[in-house]
Amino acid sequence: MRDEMSIMTEKLKRLSELEERILSCIGVGDCRNALKGPYSKPIIEISCPNREHGSGFEVHFARGRFSLARALLDGRIEPSEGLAEEVYRCTLCGSCRYVCNNCENPDFIVNARENIEDHVEIWEEMRADLVDAGVAPLPKHKEIFSHQEKEHNPYFEKHSDRLNWLPKDSLFLKPGGEYLFFVGCTSAYRLNDISRTFLDIAEQANLKISISPEEWCCGSVNFRTGVEKLGKETAQHNAETFKATGIKKIIATCAGCYRTLKIDYPKWIEDWDFEVLHSIEVIDESIQNGKIKITNKIPGIITYHDPCHLGRHAELYDAPRRVIEAIKRDEFIEMRRNRANAYCCGAGGGVKSGFPEFALEVAIERIKEAEETGAEWLTSTCPFCLGNLKDAANASGSKIKVVDLLELVKKAI
Repeated sequence: MRDEMSIMTEKLKRLSELEERILSCIGVGDCRNALKGPYSKPIIEISCPNREHGSGFEVHFARGRFSLARALLDGRIEPSEGLAEEVYRCTLCGSCRYVCNNCENPDFIVNARENIEDHVEIWEEMRADLVDAGVAPLPKHKEIFSHQEKEHNPYFEKHSDRLNWLPKDSLFLKPGGEYLFFVGCTSAYRLNDISRTFLDIAEQANLKISISPEEWCCGSVNFRTGVEKLGKETAQHNAETFKATGIKKIIATCAGCYRTLKIDYPKWIEDWDFEVLHSIEVIDESIQNGKIKITNKIPGIITYHDPCHLGRHAELYDAPRRVIEAIKRDEFIEMRRNRANAYCCGAGGGVKSGFPEFALEVAIERIKEAEETGAEWLTSTCPFCLGNLKDAANASGSKIKVVDLLELVKKAI
């Protein structure tokens, strides 16, 4: 039995290192339905998209995945493609982390949230172990990564076309800016109006921006799906590209790129020495210091969707809300679930490519929640969220206008 356990531990080296954190789950189950509000009038809110839009079995929310991890470590189950499919249904939104032990019962001796630290890190490490075991990632992800190794993007496009949306003689392609704009794949290949809009606003704010044609995919898709080798190679290339520019401040318009550059890269790049900013932080500061003048307030009710990578993962909540307050003519009304308790758009963690119907179903629920506010505008700060929410609005016949917050800022100046 000891030899079998040693073999299993070697197969699951990451989970083995996290065993103490994994065993800290005390099975309360707030990761399924979170208790909010006072005890006299408790409100039960759905916190896990996978549990709500999956089968409802334990495996589809955090408590069940901790049981899977324990069973793997105990050798009671073996890594398999079937198990991987269940593990990969999670969007890695991180809601389970924020609602863990949510009721904060004083009789709990163990503070599960504190001991577990970061649920998402555990799910990502579990995926990486399954990749090493040869049963993951999912077939669709393998197709994507096969292309990415050659063309450095997950959209089956050519790397040489990455900046086709920019004029060949664009001043932004010249070196010497104060900020390096990391465009990202979604804004480069699918929603490049976001990139153009940001550059238009940056010009009005007199921000000195440079763009490197040598940037690759940020690698978020690799780190989220446990394909660490490709993620690290991508990160190393980008880090060398950033160093060659001599610029120390990097701006991203994508919440996924922002999270990856700010949180993941320092783990893998030894001499990482860059300040990473989201475009909405820079625009917020420019409005506050008067470099951006608001002249045309936006009519109609506005509501805002917190991207998981920008909100729960990086705790950047206030800047987008300050910007909305500055540009609105009428009301800004929060959705029922917002900030740390915001509901995921459904696209993250490889789910959009691996389980497109599930991703769309979750996004439709978020669209309905936005409609409850009476908003004319549903805005966000992540191209990936935006794409899935637009798909959901079209699929559900919603009349709400789904726009990137940058687009509203441009209308307002």
